[in-house]
Amino acid sequence: MYTSKPKTKTRIFYYDAIKVLAIYLVCIYHYNNLNSNILDNPNFGVYINYFFQGISSIAVPLFFMVNGALLLNKPYELRSHLKKVLYLYILVFVWSIIYLMVFIPIEGNSYSLKDFFQAWFFLKQGISNHLWFLQALISVYLLFPIIKEIYDIPERKLLKLFCFIVFAFSFGNLFLNSLLNLVEFVLGLNLLKNDSFNFFPTINPFGNYYYTFFYFIAGGILSERVTNNKINVSIRVLLVSFFTALFVLFLYGVIMTASNNLVYDTVWNGYYSIMTLIMSVSTFLFFSKLTYENKKINHSLVIIGSNTLGIYLVHRFVGHVTLPYFRSLILSNSLVSNILYDFLLVLSSLLIVFILKQLPLLRKTVDI
Repeated sequence: MYTSKPKTKTRIFYYDAIKVLAIYLVCIYHYNNLNSNILDNPNFGVYINYFFQGISSIAVPLFFMVNGALLLNKPYELRSHLKKVLYLYILVFVWSIIYLMVFIPIEGNSYSLKDFFQAWFFLKQGISNHLWFLQALISVYLLFPIIKEIYDIPERKLLKLFCFIVFAFSFGNLFLNSLLNLVEFVLGLNLLKNDSFNFFPTINPFGNYYYTFFYFIAGGILSERVTNNKINVSIRVLLVSFFTALFVLFLYGVIMTASNNLVYDTVWNGYYSIMTLIMSVSTFLFFSKLTYENKKINHSLVIIGSNTLGIYLVHRFVGHVTLPYFRSLILSNSLVSNILYDFLLVLSSLLIVFILKQLPLLRKTVDI
């Protein structure tokens, strides 16, 4: 997951710490053996797994917040930025074809030329669709020069208007869906099958990833205020806020699952929820308040944090190969075992990234 490196001499370690947490949460969301099906197995352990799963909803928001923190508070060169956008766009299709070339033989399916082209271009579900993150990043980067211009204007009136519009069409729309769903649940109705009802039809100026703009800008503003010591909130308040929001997200997921008779994905559906927004902001500020005095830990954070893009791209292969073996182990369905497994998955992916970086033809496929 791409983030530009700050040009300041002093490394901002809490950025790396946030990226390490985010890539770990991505891995544990994609590859685990946790039973979180509260519909078919409504027991205490499964509910705990379902509760824990909701934490992964902050992974994508945190990446965009760090990107905003890195890019919005420093000068940039337009030509260089556009080159990076183009390279990211190329990278999506390079990795899309790599995944297809590897996983089509594994699947044992046959593709016509038309099917192959569609699977390559539209990111086939279950093979390369996780590259949507890079597409979302490109969407933000395309508008970054405009966002940067209004971000740098004193008083930021246009920025506030932009954020309000983004918030209304993303978090606001989902909030209205949530209210209606809760009313339906209380009254025993079932008019909405999910959270996809659009309260602002035909006038939404943003695409599928509108919420990412809000997180991107929020990261820039929060990091600026942290640097200037303008945020005075205790760690205790941040922790209480985080776990309260997580519990509300969990509770809403349980209600939606019971209402629709289908397990509600609190991660995918949580990205543009108020609960995940609170959790993400709390996490960002929490890491900004920690002290980073241990050089060995800082070095480890920098190594992993600098290679999150490569880990993100490679973990698809590592997870596919290792998960079946992990599932065959005793207690592989325990929460602790899965936490350890995904820790090893991140490290294994990192090792492969190191190897790829030594190969001239492949070095640029895992780094920018």
